[in-house]
Amino acid sequence: MSVQYPDKRVKRTKENFRSTLLSLMEEKNFSEITITEIVKAADYNRGTFYAHYKSKEDVLEEIIDEMFEKMTEAFRKPYLQLSVVDLEELSSHSIVLFDHFLENKKFYKLMLSSKVNVNFREKMIKKLVQLFREDYSEFTYTEVDPEINIKLFNTYQVHGIIGLILEWIDHDFPYSPAYMGDQLIHILSFYMKKVVINKVDD
Repeated sequence: MSVQYPDKRVKRTKENFRSTLLSLMEEKNFSEITITEIVKAADYNRGTFYAHYKSKEDVLEEIIDEMFEKMTEAFRKPYLQLSVVDLEELSSHSIVLFDHFLENKKFYKLMLSSKVNVNFREKMIKKLVQLFREDYSEFTYTEVDPEINIKLFNTYQVHGIIGLILEWIDHDFPYSPAYMGDQLIHILSFYMKKVVINKVDD
């Protein structure tokens, strides 16, 4: 049992640094925040900070990585046990990706604001594109112009979905997650019937 206590203490310390940095970022630009401010607000000393991180950028990167892990889990939930997804049978309530963004509204609004300036939008787009590319191996369409390059058409759809998500966040979540999930299914199934899923590692 005694071995677990240092791990819990380290976890709690790092969580405090992360939450403190996010709180400071709500008040001022990330570029203006100093490590001295972080340790003072978190009620630690600089030695404790440097025992876990090299810089404030490391803290922010850890925050982003943790949130992207949650985003990945939400992205994959509808098809975690499936090999093929039939869009006509997919329920909008099974698409919990939009719920993830709404539940973490404060974080995404902050990170996509001009205060941060760490290319978060580009990081998020890159991560979502990666998920689409890694998980979806084959698309079955109802009708597509034979002159259309399917690979390019898939790229068009992927970035269209990402644009839809970003606009929803940028406009302060004007629709419910269920409505967004329903719209996504309708938009995708307009041309696409089924998606073959690559094996997703747990």
